[in-house]
Amino acid sequence: MIQFEISTLIDRPVQEIYTFLSNPLNLPRWQTMILDVQQISKGPMGPGATFSTRGEMLGRRIEGIGEIVEFEPPLKFGYQASAGPITVRVGFALKPVGSGAKVTLSARGEPGGMFKLAEGMLGRQVKSQMEENLVRLKRLLESGVS
Repeated sequence: MIQFEISTLIDRPVQEIYTFLSNPLNLPRWQTMILDVQQISKGPMGPGATFSTRGEMLGRRIEGIGEIVEFEPPLKFGYQASAGPITVRVGFALKPVGSGAKVTLSARGEPGGMFKLAEGMLGRQVKSQMEENLVRLKRLLESGVS
């Protein structure tokens, strides 16, 4: 199992951060592993909404399906996704700090197939990539892009 938690401070209003994070269609804007996201379900993005993803991991194209499983505006958001042989749950917790928020990303994944054989390396690579992605998210939101 791959499991980690990372945090960053973002100097933007909590609601603005939450609105951006809780829309999976924004994932390709700040996560380098995700190339494209499309909503599958009808209606607004909220609890139970589903979306498809197309991404790349360890040089392989991976397509998956995600579902929003946690939606507590403006402090918690999470989704579960199955992409190829990997099932992952990603959660975000926002804690107001000054004029912004501490954003904590927690991830727990269970790789299968060939990814199970490389679990240790995969875990380190994914955590490192997500740390870089949080830096990208911070820059994007603090630049006023929403």
